[in-house]
Amino acid sequence: MTITDIRVNARDGGFVVEFGDKAGNGISVTLYNVATPGLTRDTALSHARHLLTTALENSAGDGPHSKDAATLEEELDEGLEDTFPASDPVSVTNPSLPLHDPKAGR
Repeated sequence: MTITDIRVNARDGGFVVEFGDKAGNGISVTLYNVATPGLTRDTALSHARHLLTTALENSAGDGPHSKDAATLEEELDEGLEDTFPASDPVSVTNPSLPLHDPKAGR
């Protein structure tokens, strides 16, 4: 996608930055003043570019879809071994405290 059109539109509590191409495709980034203090129409474009670039860099080749099934299976096995046992063993004795307090509700 070659960006040929950029629009910054005010929205309640922030801005929407729209990136478009000649074919009519588009990507938009919504920015809120709460998440980005001091946000203005002039700074919205640079913030939107930064967020979009960061999101694309973080998603490229580092997620589960970028790994083959054998690698995922191996990572799952390692994770299961590292967390075994997942909980405390089951107690075979009765609790020494009563489950119902006879004085409750008085």
